[in-house]
Amino acid sequence: MGLFDLTLGPILMGSMMNVLLLGVMIMQSYIYFERYKNDKTWLKAVVCLLLVLDSLSAAFAMDMTYNYLVTNFANLEAIQITNLGITPYPLLTGITAFVVQNFFAWRIRLLTGNKFLAYSVCALSTVQLLASIGTMIGGIIVKYFIDLEKVKQVSLIWLLGSVVTDAIITVTLVWYLRAHRTGFASTDHLTGRIIRMTVQTGLLTTTCALGVVIAYLVSTNTTMHLAFGLPLSKLYTNSLMSSLNARKAWNPAGYTAEISGSRTGINSQFTHGRVYSAGNGFVAHVSRPTTHTLYPLPSLDSLTNLVVTFSTEPKPGRRRPDSG
Repeated sequence: MGLFDLTLGPILMGSMMNVLLLGVMIMQSYIYFERYKNDKTWLKAVVCLLLVLDSLSAAFAMDMTYNYLVTNFANLEAIQITNLGITPYPLLTGITAFVVQNFFAWRIRLLTGNKFLAYSVCALSTVQLLASIGTMIGGIIVKYFIDLEKVKQVSLIWLLGSVVTDAIITVTLVWYLRAHRTGFASTDHLTGRIIRMTVQTGLLTTTCALGVVIAYLVSTNTTMHLAFGLPLSKLYTNSLMSSLNARKAWNPAGYTAEISGSRTGINSQFTHGRVYSAGNGFVAHVSRPTTHTLYPLPSLDSLTNLVVTFSTEPKPGRRRPDSG
């Protein structure tokens, strides 16, 4: 193993993944703004904020990598000291996690009606944000990588706070979805897809944050934790964006007819007995011959204006559902 493999290697790998995931975030943002032009202004502002945070994070990571690998190439003293590029990393990651986690807390509050659970997520997210600020300040004070051991406690509060918050969000949403299975094959298939997406995106951020914790504890004299830590903020933003952009797939039949409802569900009359997903994240549970009920699924659309759309006319080329 080379002299700098465990010092510069993790920085290079983490920065590469950081920039790669920024490209994914840019692509997802483009898809979002093209596909969901009617979303609420505040939701678009959240996406813009996350894109700015990701861009800043990538810029600082590139500056850090250039400083160590080019400007101070073979400078043994320089590579042992934190620089301007790495200093904001905890803060930017903490802010990004705070925004995404509070968004999902709002989602939990809207779906389950459980204020205590939603506020608990917000409180834990605030703790990890404050700890990330403390970690950044500690990094400025100690300067040398080898002395980061002195800020281990606050760093662990930051990282473990993120892990616990992500786990609560994932478990809550999966529990809610499983508890609201209906017995209708089409609806339960859609619910299963959303559960899988929720678990996959939640596991990404949780696993990566755990990787940072383990690397930080096991290898305190290296920068191994940065291989996991530098891309972490991008995993948060991409998990949220993948959920936002998946909404269109929840309405593959493209059915439209105006129906208004509340968060607890509504009943209305229909003319046939198939089951479809609505564009704003609701599912029509249609029981023959004429009644259907709408229940909220974890849409990341604006659920404050609970107007959903269906149509009894299939898309061109689709056979009309059998009403008999």
